[in-house]
This record gives sequence, structure tokens and C-alpha cells, in this order.
Amino acid sequence: MILPIFEVQELIEAMSFADVVFVTSIDEEYLENVTSTVVLVTETVNDLDKRANNRFRNMNYGVEVQIFYGINFTKPILDTEISLARLLEKNDWQTTQSKSHANDPKTNQVTKVFYFEKNYILED
Repeated sequence: MILPIFEVQELIEAMSFADVVFVTSIDEEYLENVTSTVVLVTETVNDLDKRANNRFRNMNYGVEVQIFYGINFTKPILDTEISLARLLEKNDWQTTQSKSHANDPKTNQVTKVFYFEKNYILED
């Protein structure tokens, strides 16, 4: 099983709306870049769950998805976000939080944050 952050990264990359998708941290060259649409995926939850016979049976993982829309992003933002949430739902991720959009007053860059969780049921 691949790490959940990489699973989410691959799903987002398949959507082709972002110029680049990072895991854990954003490369320094993109930190001040407001023209590219950048997505950052980080791990937020990593819990063992539902014990039986002294063994854990489930693993619950959570990820934070931060989207930094480039100032020239031309696709409808809400359509993109709905597609993202539905794609993750189709892959057994649940949306646990969807934060309000933020607009940087200096750069006019729009950002959005989602939280998703997935429960992995383990075989013996």
C-alpha cells in the first residue's frame, strides 16, 4: 500500500488542473510564485483503530489539501473543487472539512483548504 499522501497526489495530478502537486512541503522555487496553481498535500491523521483479539483492524488516515490558485487560473474554481471532492469520494475518501476561500490582498491569489479522511480495513 502506498502512503495516502501519495495516493491523493496521484489523483490530483490526474485531474490536470494544477501546475504542480507537492507532498509534505512546497519547493522553494514555488514559494513566491503566484502565477502557477500549486497544490500541497500533507498528512493530518494516522490512527490505528478498532482492535480485536489484541490486533488493530483499521487504519484511519487524513490529509490536508491546500490549493494555491495561480492569479491567471481560468477554469471555474467551484467546478474544480467539486470535481476534486467527488474524485476523492469515488476513491473512498471522505471530505471532513472544507474551509472558506482566502484571497491574498497583496497578490490577489485565491487559496482553498480541504481535509479528507480514509479508513483502511486491514486483512489478517
